[in-house]
Amino acid sequence: MSDVALVVVTLYAAITLGIGWYGYVRTGNTPAEYFLAGGTLGRIVFPLSMFATLMSAFIFLGSAGWGYEHGMGWFALLGVEAIAGIPLALIGLKVWRVGREHGVITPPEFVGQAYGSDAAKLAVLAVQFVWAVPYLAIQAMGGGLLFETITDGTISFTQGAVLITLVTAAYLTMGGLRSVAWSDVLQGVAMVVLLIAALVWLYPALEPATATQTLVEETGHLEPAGDLGFFTPGIWLSFLLMNTMAIIAYPQMFQRFLAAEDERAFRSLLVWWPAMVVVAALIPVLLGVWGAAAIPGLENPDAIIPTLLGEHVPAVIFGIVMGGALAAMMSTADSLVLTLSSIVSRDLYRDHVAPDASTARETRVGRLTAVVLLGGGLLLALPQQGTIIELAVYFIQGNALLLPALIAPLYWARATATGALTSIALGQGYFVVATFGPLSAEPFMPFVPALVLACIGLIVGSLLSPKPEPTEITATLRSESQL
Repeated sequence: MSDVALVVVTLYAAITLGIGWYGYVRTGNTPAEYFLAGGTLGRIVFPLSMFATLMSAFIFLGSAGWGYEHGMGWFALLGVEAIAGIPLALIGLKVWRVGREHGVITPPEFVGQAYGSDAAKLAVLAVQFVWAVPYLAIQAMGGGLLFETITDGTISFTQGAVLITLVTAAYLTMGGLRSVAWSDVLQGVAMVVLLIAALVWLYPALEPATATQTLVEETGHLEPAGDLGFFTPGIWLSFLLMNTMAIIAYPQMFQRFLAAEDERAFRSLLVWWPAMVVVAALIPVLLGVWGAAAIPGLENPDAIIPTLLGEHVPAVIFGIVMGGALAAMMSTADSLVLTLSSIVSRDLYRDHVAPDASTARETRVGRLTAVVLLGGGLLLALPQQGTIIELAVYFIQGNALLLPALIAPLYWARATATGALTSIALGQGYFVVATFGPLSAEPFMPFVPALVLACIGLIVGSLLSPKPEPTEITATLRSESQL
């Protein structure tokens, strides 16, 4: 079985590399072309690219693992992202309008121009980098786990993590966002179709009615608090807030707003987003929950879907579905790395190291940064410290806490750079101390009190500082609001 499955997964990787090469020959050597695909993502590519950018090893493997450990409550907390597609599209459209007019390419660049503050730009840049590295690591972890499982250990975890990192680096550095977006179309469709196929194929073998009865009688998997009692009301509120907010504040999602071709792309996102997210959120959790009855005592919960498939489906189907898992990992890693490399090349290198650098040199720096970032994520993944979701939660909370500062200029003319810096300092500072230090946030996750502090800091810091002079971006926003 392992040989056939490995051939299928390898074929998928080869197709992805082919897309990367095609993107390379079609991509101009400018930052806007490499990082935003020239702003050409239309009604089909844009929503699929946004969806594939969100999906990751966190969804495909980690969510199944938490379904296995905790129960169906995790679906409700993850499924809220389907509703969050509404503010995602509305805020994204507003960012796109002003960003396109003023040539914005990166999230920190947007913040810097909106507030007229280099300090605010650099603060956002630093925070996004700190929380991105663990998220890059989970994609490599997922690749290592996938290859180790489908080859029965012939390819080790380390070798698998290296393989997925090399493939991602190859097609990403070749074609930039054009390669990423086209591969996202393949990956987005593959994820939805293959998750449904996995559910249909495994359904008879798992005997859901019997499994559900077993879970009701012997576990807490179907109770709101979950089997381990983790999902208390405070934890529910924490996840509902941070999952809703984070998808807007993720650096790769925020930058993708700027790559849309026109307003119709955002209307298409509103239509397709809920259905795609519900499928991607529900099926892994369901398989994880039923897997808890079928295979109790699994040492690594993140491996439940590969384990179920390995026991119950033919090798070809196993390989195809694992190709979908590979798609989930690469689609997030490539998008996040592309965004971070654009931040380095544009907001650090161009603005602070070599202001006179050519656009071609700026793009080359971005390509080199992408390789370095993927290597850093790989090194962090190799010790296998923590589960996929445990690492992902840091990324989710840290980025969600940036949202008040990110969107304040869009809706509040009184927002100032001082308010943004105060918001970032208070929110991130409390979150770090409560997560890694002596402070306790109970009954909530550290995110909730940190969010309160971030909002207070934004409001108080803005009101206590002088009224800001209009920047080009805020002037555009004000003129649009008067039309």
